[in-house]
Amino acid sequence: MGVLPSRLHTILITIYVLSQVAYCALLSYSVNEKAALVAELRGRSGTLAVLNMIPLFLFAGRNNALIWLLGISFDTYNTFHRWLGRIVAIESIVHTTAWFVNAVNEQGFSDAINRIRDTAFFGWGAVGTAAMILLITHSSSPIRHAFYETFLHLHQFAALLAVVGVYLHSQIDSLPQRPWIYLIIFIWIFERCMRWYRRFSINFNLRGGGSTMVVIKALPGEACRVTFHLPHRINVKPGSHVYAFFPTIAWWMSHPFSVAWVDPSTCVTPPSHPTAAWNETYNAYDRKNLKDGFGFSDLEKQDYMINELRHGNKQKTSLSLVIAARTGMTRKLYNKALACPNSTLRTYGFIEGPYNSHTCPMASYGTVILFSGGAGITHHMLHVRDLLLRAEEGCVATQRIYLIWSIRSTEALNWVREWMDAILQLPNRRQLLVIKLFISKPKSQHEIKSPSETVQMFPGRCRPSVVLEEALLRRVGATVVSVCGPGAFTDEVRAATRECMGRGMSLDFVEESFTW
Repeated sequence: MGVLPSRLHTILITIYVLSQVAYCALLSYSVNEKAALVAELRGRSGTLAVLNMIPLFLFAGRNNALIWLLGISFDTYNTFHRWLGRIVAIESIVHTTAWFVNAVNEQGFSDAINRIRDTAFFGWGAVGTAAMILLITHSSSPIRHAFYETFLHLHQFAALLAVVGVYLHSQIDSLPQRPWIYLIIFIWIFERCMRWYRRFSINFNLRGGGSTMVVIKALPGEACRVTFHLPHRINVKPGSHVYAFFPTIAWWMSHPFSVAWVDPSTCVTPPSHPTAAWNETYNAYDRKNLKDGFGFSDLEKQDYMINELRHGNKQKTSLSLVIAARTGMTRKLYNKALACPNSTLRTYGFIEGPYNSHTCPMASYGTVILFSGGAGITHHMLHVRDLLLRAEEGCVATQRIYLIWSIRSTEALNWVREWMDAILQLPNRRQLLVIKLFISKPKSQHEIKSPSETVQMFPGRCRPSVVLEEALLRRVGATVVSVCGPGAFTDEVRAATRECMGRGMSLDFVEESFTW
């Protein structure tokens, strides 16, 4: 039903809201004329509305420079964006209402309406205010999540209409706020150009030719495994997300998804030792040899690997997502892949990103506890692989990793089966990693079989408080708890973590909620 800001965010938002109220309320009350007070309120509220549009548009951008300068996640800025939007909308309404009150007192209601209709200055101001009202009324959390695609189209159209209305309103009478409007337009255009630049640079290779190809596999449990074969080699940090485009499904819509898997692994975890680089190149050669079906002598293999190491590993990046079928584009994607031979669709598509969700240094913690709900497992897969690979090289402080995954049925296990098998074959996995799978609605008890002590399956819902208590008894060093999943599950993990903190335990809590 909504998203509550954290305590720190609540304090910051409250202070900012109170400051806006103070700026509008502390008028020159020594002037006894009501019209003068209303006019002063009109000027202040209008000025503040335009001024607040600058951070409003800045915080809405995916390429916000403050994200990498300050290490604050896009999700946090998105929270501030929503509250700034409410402030701007209310101040716009106050501005228009104050003008209307004086206009009615001067010439009457019908004359005020005629001035809006016949005078461009007042008409475009009314258009801007109407767009602000539309933005605030359709942007509530239930509407955003129930009709995401409709919300996104309507939101962008209303935002454009608001900018046009405010720009013309200030331009016609040469208001002093015009430079602010120019800055807002510049921020919006620059951010959009940056998006297109990132899309083009990642998905097209002008030197070697080629573009991104996509393989979409429909999986049990109504989900798709989507693999983007990029024409370049890029670096991806664990916990990153991308925006996916499928022109053959929805010709211009983009949706955000966590990056579940990346090949080769050096795109995520660069080798810090020559031996690791040699092993990666050796494995790449074996894959090429197996694919091409040729046999080479040991000398030829050695020459191949030396050449690869000399010129750098040139393997192109393959980036995979898991997309659960909901409504709109995701449902169309699943149905189209399901109708293809072997439930596999090959098409072209694009990604924008990758964007880093947060900057929590998982490698600095002795104990890492990762809670995942449903498709939220995708956010933690690369974290697990990265920590295990770097632990083998002695580059991290991590001594224990707990991966807890709560799903409805065992069908969801197919979403990450291949990647999980790869993780289970990594060195030191048995010493470091414990996996706990909770199946809330198993079809039968025979499905629930624990393969080993380090990979356990349980029937029923996950109880984060119980799992956390058990994990903390064996913790080593500093501990971080990370969660990615549905809102209710995230709330349970947060409550359990807070309870442990209340008993004096030192824990850090990281939430990946994707609350746009």
